[in-house]
Amino acid sequence: MENFTTNLQNPKNFLETLSKRSDFVAASKAEKYVGKSIIVQARPNALQNIRVGYTASKRVGNAVKRNRAKRRMRAAVAETLAFYGTSGTDYVLIGRAQTTCNTKFEELKNELICAFENLNVKLK
Repeated sequence: MENFTTNLQNPKNFLETLSKRSDFVAASKAEKYVGKSIIVQARPNALQNIRVGYTASKRVGNAVKRNRAKRRMRAAVAETLAFYGTSGTDYVLIGRAQTTCNTKFEELKNELICAFENLNVKLK
């Protein structure tokens, strides 16, 4: 985790995005944290870096709301993952209907921090 904190100015330098369906399916069978406005799934990977995937289904709303939910999740991850994430882990964030877009950003970040801490304990 030490090497991640040096790149806080540009979080895209140390975050890889999950894009393959098989990675999302594998994460769905692993540990998860269910919160009021977000669901976070986590599983260890064989790599030394953190990979993150974002999902917002049609239950969240139309395309505009789904994209807004994913943007908010990306922004919250960019501010919290460097401090609370574990290297060698895949995280999948799932937006929840109505609440991901409407929750205050600070509350979303706090919930994400709680999720990372909870999942780090479960994965050890």
